[in-house]
Amino acid sequence: MSTHNPADAAAAHHLLCELRDRIATQRLPYQHGDEGRALESLKEVFGLARDVMARHSGCRQFTQLVSDRLNLELRPVTAKWHRRSKAGFLNGRDGADEFRADLEQVQDRLRELSEELHVMAYGEAMPDWPEPDPVMTAEQIDRCFEPVGYGIPAIPQADDPAEKINEAERREVEARRTALAVPGSRPGFDAVGLALSGGGIRSAAFSLGVVQVLAERGLLKGVDFLSTVSGGGYTGSFISARLGASRDADIAGPRGPDTPEIQYLRQRAKYLAAADLKQRWAMVTAAWAGLVLNWTAPLSAIAFLALASTWLPVSACLWTSALGIAVSLILVTLGTYAWAMRSGARAAALAGSALGLTLAIGATVLAAWLIVTGRSALIGFSAGERLTAGGFAGLLAAAPMVIRFIPVLKSPAVRKTVLQVLIPLAGLAVPILALILFFAFRDAALSSYGGTSGRYWLLGIAVVLALMAYPVDVNQTAPLRLYRDSLAETFVRDENLREAIPLQNLNASQAAPYHLINAALNLPSSSNPRLRDRLADFFLFSKHWCGSPLTGYVATGQWRNGKVPLDLATAMAVSGAAVSSRMGMAASRSLSGLLTLLNVRLGFWVRRPAGTANAPATDALGGRPGFACLLREMTGIAMDERCAWLNLSDGGHIENMGIYELLRRRCKFIVSVDGEADPACTFYGLMTLIRHAQIDFGIHMAPDLGEIRPDAATGLSRSHGALFRIHYPAAGAVPAATGLLLYLKLTVTGNEGELIRRYRTAHPDFPHQTTLDQFFDEEQFEAYRALGVHVADAMFIRSLVGPLPPASIAEWFRSLAARLLEPI
Repeated sequence: MSTHNPADAAAAHHLLCELRDRIATQRLPYQHGDEGRALESLKEVFGLARDVMARHSGCRQFTQLVSDRLNLELRPVTAKWHRRSKAGFLNGRDGADEFRADLEQVQDRLRELSEELHVMAYGEAMPDWPEPDPVMTAEQIDRCFEPVGYGIPAIPQADDPAEKINEAERREVEARRTALAVPGSRPGFDAVGLALSGGGIRSAAFSLGVVQVLAERGLLKGVDFLSTVSGGGYTGSFISARLGASRDADIAGPRGPDTPEIQYLRQRAKYLAAADLKQRWAMVTAAWAGLVLNWTAPLSAIAFLALASTWLPVSACLWTSALGIAVSLILVTLGTYAWAMRSGARAAALAGSALGLTLAIGATVLAAWLIVTGRSALIGFSAGERLTAGGFAGLLAAAPMVIRFIPVLKSPAVRKTVLQVLIPLAGLAVPILALILFFAFRDAALSSYGGTSGRYWLLGIAVVLALMAYPVDVNQTAPLRLYRDSLAETFVRDENLREAIPLQNLNASQAAPYHLINAALNLPSSSNPRLRDRLADFFLFSKHWCGSPLTGYVATGQWRNGKVPLDLATAMAVSGAAVSSRMGMAASRSLSGLLTLLNVRLGFWVRRPAGTANAPATDALGGRPGFACLLREMTGIAMDERCAWLNLSDGGHIENMGIYELLRRRCKFIVSVDGEADPACTFYGLMTLIRHAQIDFGIHMAPDLGEIRPDAATGLSRSHGALFRIHYPAAGAVPAATGLLLYLKLTVTGNEGELIRRYRTAHPDFPHQTTLDQFFDEEQFEAYRALGVHVADAMFIRSLVGPLPPASIAEWFRSLAARLLEPI
């Protein structure tokens, strides 16, 4: 190219001065800069070029060169992104990342143009381009990737099972790494954890989309530990069941067509919906039967009390006098207690015991007075009217439990409203029903049937009810059984796998990650100060060990569900037992007794094997959880870490992210998929996890979530995720270390596909529709799954990972760290 034309040389010099220091040619560090301003800078190049051409008449070669390059290489990019920027694509990180990929390519073309302009202006080649210093230097990144040994730090005490747990889990992890030829793995170091959060079928569908992308890119095999809670456990159990049974199982295909495994799951995603009237009626019958069987023990007690009352006076005046005497005793002991407090602790304790006794007597007399008064109110009703009232009260009491099976109430808003009305009404109906039954039994006992005293008939009824109550297993009568079977049919079983999968037999193919299933161990009566607010401990189901920090851990084979081993479907259902009478930090103490009595309880009772910490020498409850366990649920009494029977519920009742156990094992890399309902975007689950980790382990995390938090006006977030450091402290002989956590949130940024956009337009509360909605249709399930695919794909865009796909989890995280982390 000739440089003899002074006009060309002057024009080239002029435009080169503008290009050299503009974003059009200078690299934009990922952590810094504004994509919208970068687009404007590219557009300004056209105006600069026109101005230069106008100023330098005769710059023919310059005009030809610059016009061709700008029109052929720059204009397609600015035209494409002008319209997209107007539509808000650059407001979201996904669109901004896609723009950055185009920006890098157009910068390369404009750099080539600048080099040609340099020759045109000065007759010599241009010096190398100065590159800005990276935000994260290679040394800083290397420090983030120093190896971390994985495993639970052992406590120096004789009965600590940490080493045994670590040995069993390392054996599983290393065998799988070898079997799958995981690239770059180093024995004993740099464990990778995938955490799937709670959130019901919503989280399951969202998590499935993310997992499919990881499987498609060959990175799922690099996951060592799969930790799941509640709804995330549906997808986690699907992975464990399918991959664990066969290495040939295919759960990828995020963009279709569905593999046979995904097709089976999708067709059964409405796991709570009955297929037809026959199945629905069978579910209602089973739920009703469970409720009635739970009531056989209190019905027997009512019958015995009614029988005893036939020998007691029922005069209202008598019990009014007794109530007056009881109140007088309470006042006397209360005054005594006031004086005793001035005489020392021992005297105060004795007086306090006396006060407690008189209060108990007074409560008993008050109950008797209310019963007698209630009888007076019932005298005016005929037997038929009493029967009608009792039947109506019974229906009200059963309604909250069977309502989930009524198809008319599938709408979450309707079901929530109906439940809010029914539960208080049921609370009123229960004592009314008990009173009606008490007097019905008593009247029957005072009557005569075929010459035989009614007392004998009532005694027979009471005995029969007691005999019926004796074999009752409250795990079998709870709705959990139906819930478990429905979940298993969708996420665990298939045409070839129909039997239960014992936890100790998981992952025979060594193709699935080591599965950690999280539940909450409810301990409302524990005296441990750590549980004052939590009311629960972290309970873990896994292939080799089950237990909690307070109860200790025992080999999985020793834990039983009745007479059979614990299985995957049961652990999945218990981990997802969202609604129960005891719910850890989410418990409502005022409703616990009522929910238990109404059988609105998905909790599960498990008998602790011998050898667990604080295990009692004897078990007064026998070999099954009976009515005594229901009494414990109702009252919260005798529910601590020393009891033989332990009450478990949804893992989200203490930690809903599923990350806690991965931190305990000091995983180097963690991918967290957060699908919980969080319409206000308060990050409750993540913040709870961070608080627990700081208090329990001394692990510090400080994420910057500003780009994930949605705009108040549009509801759109700028980003779907964030990468941040995990600062592991030194623990005994284990040195301090740094890990990395990639947090993926259920958010929309505005550049999702039309399927997701259409669904969000029709359902403005998407993607945080209430967890009460578990009846997903095909469109709803696909919207959440597709969003999971979109969110995961956003973490592999060119501007984040470069032109070549990462070959391993570590390589992927290194690319993300270079662009998403800020130096400390």
